[in-house]
Amino acid sequence: MLVMGNLLWGCSPPERKDLRQGIDLEKKRQFVESMVLFDHAILRNPTSREAVLAAKEGAKVSFYELKDFKKAAEYNQHIVLASQLAEERMIAQKQLATIYFDHLADYSRAIAELSKVLNLDLSPADRAAYQMRLAKAYFFQNNFSQAESEANQFIRQESKDSAGVFEMYLLKGNVALAKKDMAHATEIFQETLKKFPERAVKENVAMTLAVAYEEMKDYKKAVAVLQEMRPYHPHPDYIDLRIRKLNEAQKNQPGANGIRRK
Repeated sequence: MLVMGNLLWGCSPPERKDLRQGIDLEKKRQFVESMVLFDHAILRNPTSREAVLAAKEGAKVSFYELKDFKKAAEYNQHIVLASQLAEERMIAQKQLATIYFDHLADYSRAIAELSKVLNLDLSPADRAAYQMRLAKAYFFQNNFSQAESEANQFIRQESKDSAGVFEMYLLKGNVALAKKDMAHATEIFQETLKKFPERAVKENVAMTLAVAYEEMKDYKKAVAVLQEMRPYHPHPDYIDLRIRKLNEAQKNQPGANGIRRK
């Protein structure tokens, strides 16, 4: 009986053998072959611990070594569904959101996965980072009203001088530009310049504001913005050229310098 017990104890399920052989091939940098064995382990017994470990190894190989992001997403999805460990599920869910947002540009799926991440118990820094990604995903999906709503919510709840709030102000401005609402865009960019002067200089917000005024044919205000930014712009000659062109456009407007509509 003892001998039989030892024999039974020593028997390994086939998925464990696949996992071990897959890891051996991974160590030899035979990545495609290793993933075949990781897939076998998962298919043999999807809910087993070996299947989850195989998915973790497969996710690592496909993401970092092969840059096969679709396959990496599949492995992480399996971990989310099959793992009994909350920490593993959380890490995999975060990775899913990152893959769809950053690497596959599948913003519809990214929104779904980011929403799931935001239902988890996150640190304040993580929550802020994923909220910003969610707002941007809506923007890239051309869902401008929802993008603006997410940005406004972020601004209300975060520290008013944080880098994230600055990013959300820019997102709101870009939403207004995308909607061709230049008047609203100028209001947002003016507020951005006032609240975040140093960051605004680095991101060239004043130039965007000047362009918005130019789109509105308010050349006088566009020139004023350019004149204010000229002293710190790395290419003042370019600013001078823009100012000359805007002044010329202003002179050629109907009603300017005696020009009247017929």
